[in-house]
Amino acid sequence: MKLYQIKLVTLVLLIGILSSCTDVLEPADSRYVTADELPNILDRNSDALIQGVYARSIQYAFYASRHDDFGQKSIDLAVDLSSEDVVHMSSSWFLSFYQFNDRVASNAYSPSRQWKYAYAQIRDLNSIIEVLEDESELSDAQKNLKGEALALRAFHYFFLVNFYQTGGSWDNIQSLPGVPVYTDNVLEGKPRNTVEEVYNQILSDYEAAIPLLAGFESSPPTRITQTAAKLLAARAYLYAGKYDKALEYATQVVDTTQLTSTANYTKGFADIGDVEWLWGVDINSENSTIYPSFFSIIDPFSAGYAGMLGQYKSIDRRLYDQIDANDVRKTLFEGADGGELEVPYVQKKFVDHSGSFLGDYVYLRSAEAWYIKAEAEARIKTVAEAHATLDVVTNARTIDGNHAYQWSTDKNTLLDQIFVQKRIELWGEGHGLFEFNRLEKTIDRTYDGTNHPPGNINSGDRPLPWHDPLRTFQIPIKELEGNPYITQDDQNP
Repeated sequence: MKLYQIKLVTLVLLIGILSSCTDVLEPADSRYVTADELPNILDRNSDALIQGVYARSIQYAFYASRHDDFGQKSIDLAVDLSSEDVVHMSSSWFLSFYQFNDRVASNAYSPSRQWKYAYAQIRDLNSIIEVLEDESELSDAQKNLKGEALALRAFHYFFLVNFYQTGGSWDNIQSLPGVPVYTDNVLEGKPRNTVEEVYNQILSDYEAAIPLLAGFESSPPTRITQTAAKLLAARAYLYAGKYDKALEYATQVVDTTQLTSTANYTKGFADIGDVEWLWGVDINSENSTIYPSFFSIIDPFSAGYAGMLGQYKSIDRRLYDQIDANDVRKTLFEGADGGELEVPYVQKKFVDHSGSFLGDYVYLRSAEAWYIKAEAEARIKTVAEAHATLDVVTNARTIDGNHAYQWSTDKNTLLDQIFVQKRIELWGEGHGLFEFNRLEKTIDRTYDGTNHPPGNINSGDRPLPWHDPLRTFQIPIKELEGNPYITQDDQNP
């Protein structure tokens, strides 16, 4: 009889796999049930099967007892600190990402943590999807559950392929080796699929998930809904160069969501109740990880690393200078004088006003859809249509309601403007490195007048073109040792 594992995570049940010869697929679970028991579990509490996946996204020390290991937001920070937009003002946690000096497999931690976290999530999601295979026998709630699992699996494969292979235009990257794709629970490893094959799975998962999520709501938005899945799909289609589908889904999100008011925008980003938030975490006294947490690391007024120990995060000066004075987003950062903290360009976007590490985590906001829509329109429609889309979202970010930016009529120049506007909007939300890679932009922290500390940027002390090996993680050593289908010859440079 086929066996599945049930994993107890934060007092909820989660299906896992039996075993695997590869390190990343190796379970650490101890309670077993037979397949005969699974229908009863589904009938009693379908939600319990996926809560463990969501719980792991805020788990402290999943890979190591380090204060830069606290789930998805620690990964988001790694993505942003590996670009040029976020300035790391300290010599402590997350410095390795900022310095580009921990990408090689022999250094173990950084490449291994991202890999093992994502595949642990995929492992458990595969089990849920497998149990719910026959949709004709599923209740509406179980169909919603399967939709969540499919969308989450796609989400984690997206991060994997963008960490472990260079980004770039689709023609330049589609045939490169990506990451192994597992859609069921197997007992052995697999070779690296191509980038195109990984994206095919990502997009297939989203397409399967979206109809299954019809009617599913989450209030507050702590779980993947159909709208959230559409936005994530639009993002993936954009990266895969399929601009028509990116435009289709982004438009649907724009048409069914709201942009927050200027007054709410100035309050910062710590409240899951904001109308723009499509997916996040409602942090409370029970799930807060206190010092190893997002707000501890980034909030300059917190009692954590940023506030208490002065490990500040600032915005890149060049990016700050491109924000118009009438743009409310400029108020989320201090200017050159550093304000009350006397730290130039220090961020105030992420401030936990509770003062007790209870700020909520944002994973996805509707604002992203506007920039995907504008870019897709500029590429396959007209610049005039892109201008109209940009005008709406930019006016919503303007103090008096009328922005002063001048959009170019040249397509390529307009695409560069959208790139800048998107970075301003999504600063600190986990897009930086991936966006620079996708658009083949050089990362340069060494310009005249830079506010990046010379002693901190280390390997980033020179311009890094989009194909530079430092911008891609190597496959973890444990994977090479445990998976016979990936050898040193398959390793990234």
